Amino acid sequence: MGGLAINTTTPQGFYKPEEKVFCNDGRENQLLRFVTTHPQLSAIRNSPEAVLASIDEFARTKDFLMNVGPHKGSIISDLIATERPSSILEIGGYIGYSAIMFGRAMRNTGVSAPRYVSLEMNPTFASVSRALIELAGLSDVVEVQEGPSRASMKRLAAGSSNQGSSAKWSMLFLDHSKISYLNDLKLAEELGIVAPGSIVIADDMKRPGNPMYSEYVRADTATKEAAYMPFVGCLSDGNISLGNPDLIYQTKLVEGLEPTGHMGTSLLT
Repeated sequence: MGGLAINTTTPQGFYKPEEKVFCNDGRENQLLRFVTTHPQLSAIRNSPEAVLASIDEFARTKDFLMNVGPHKGSIISDLIATERPSSILEIGGYIGYSAIMFGRAMRNTGVSAPRYVSLEMNPTFASVSRALIELAGLSDVVEVQEGPSRASMKRLAAGSSNQGSSAKWSMLFLDHSKISYLNDLKLAEELGIVAPGSIVIADDMKRPGNPMYSEYVRADTATKEAAYMPFVGCLSDGNISLGNPDLIYQTKLVEGLEPTGHMGTSLLT
């Protein structure tokens, strides 16, 4: 594959540094043009590995991209290989890097009818993501749904109910606005998207960190009920969720290298 190899052992394999402006400034469309006009396009087409490598190449040589990257991504891919989830819901798809990496990992497990749904609010990001997922040959596994995450989750849960099936997803991957992690996790609990046996992965738990989320998933039922009960019946606008205090998580903080070379973490619950 020539220049498409991913170097994960030397500084040359790292992305360009993250700057003050790091997304939504045209770089996402520039990435799509870079990949779709790549000299190796014939080899890239229908190869998830080659699409990922070309995205990494852009982020190393052209402009930083806020992807999970090959280093942390491999940790989650290994978890998918071990746990063999049949369904993964991602909140915050950006340009489709994680959907391609984890959708490929799902397909490689051989699980029957794998389903990966990536929720993305930004229309440009969603469009780029769909194009790269199709180029990778993963449109049969990965679906991108555009719109606010909470409305999308409610729609998914309602669809399951209408079909007479469970709303539960095998895995939830949080990688969107960090301030929204806790409220969206609680909504997922209320809707039954997260239920006993679900795996929840929250990225960037060390840099920049998310103390409120970490405290919640590590709390016991009594602690959560004490915070929960005073608000029962008081919230009606649908924008604030109380969660399910009966759900208890087994948590593990896993160290992983960010694509720029900084040490980062994902909190697995």
